[in-house]
Amino acid sequence: MNKFLIIETAGSSIVKEGETMRRSPLFWLLVLVGGIFLSLPVAFAQEKLIFGYSAPGLGDEGQWNIQKGFVDKCKELGIEVIVTDAQQSAEKQNNDIETLIARGVHAICAVPHDSAAISIAVQKCNEAGIPFFTIDRGVTAGKVVLTVKADNVKAGAIAGEVMLRLLQGKYNGIAKGKVLEIRGQPGQDVAEQRAQGFHQVLEKYPDIQIISLPGYWNTEEGFKITVDTLTANPDLDGIYYHADLYIPGIVEGIKAVKGEFAKVGEPGHIFILGIDGNPAGLDQVEAKLADGVVVQPLRDYGALIVPIIVDYLKRGEEALPKPGTVLVEEGASWSPAMVVQTAAGLEIWTNVFYVDYLGAGDPNLWGNKPRE
Repeated sequence: MNKFLIIETAGSSIVKEGETMRRSPLFWLLVLVGGIFLSLPVAFAQEKLIFGYSAPGLGDEGQWNIQKGFVDKCKELGIEVIVTDAQQSAEKQNNDIETLIARGVHAICAVPHDSAAISIAVQKCNEAGIPFFTIDRGVTAGKVVLTVKADNVKAGAIAGEVMLRLLQGKYNGIAKGKVLEIRGQPGQDVAEQRAQGFHQVLEKYPDIQIISLPGYWNTEEGFKITVDTLTANPDLDGIYYHADLYIPGIVEGIKAVKGEFAKVGEPGHIFILGIDGNPAGLDQVEAKLADGVVVQPLRDYGALIVPIIVDYLKRGEEALPKPGTVLVEEGASWSPAMVVQTAAGLEIWTNVFYVDYLGAGDPNLWGNKPRE
């Protein structure tokens, strides 16, 4: 049974990208006991629900875990799931979604490989009357009922604050240095927001130079960027990356240029931190190869969105949490989460938090949980 607290605020419910939600000092508290979310739609009382799940590429550890959480929650609620793997191809993802439509699923949830390209498939879902939801990333066109993702602006800002502190520690309290930012896919909301939060912190300090390059969510590209940038800038102080999939390429890139790798605390160490908290990222942090990582609750996105999808099929728009509310569930890694209305549609922005080597071994982190 799901239990969580909804905190409604009286302030503005419209949040533009890059802004944080302004909370009113007035709160109305309403406890919802999960019967709402566990009851199946009357229309499907005699018919088993079937959901379609479109992954951008299950070879990525983070995306595998998002899919795992979604499938596990569906199984718990007795829902059949058809999972497709786009294998990092926008064209294949659109074809996959068309296949799911043809198979007559009741709802589709996707992590877009390309936020713009997937809009074609979203519009086809709209025409077919199949509700479309997304996790981790939004889309640029078409009606999406709800997106659940991390508060990526906050994640970038946390990374920026940590990088600032590390640079000040290196330069006796002076905010200066040179930092490489390996971004995600250009134009994708997640990449833009993670960059936005980071820049909002560090651009206040003119003596901190940021070299920002797109990595296209590709490990090999991360390696190439690291090698090229470090070769041209041997005085590089730090590297901020948008996803843990870049970690192997960054470490090997530094070794390729420097001939060795200085760990955290050793002379010549290049500060390394980023976002996700997948197994590889946590291992690197625990081994003191990287300084830390901002963790997003990838495995728990499904636990949050699946019950909402079920309730939406029963009650429509009234089943959706209202913009301007904060969702709270004791013990849930996604809690607290903000419900915001953006230009792209209704979104839930989940909690994120930073861990260094002291906390990287926590067995409760999704990246430390066994695959099965």
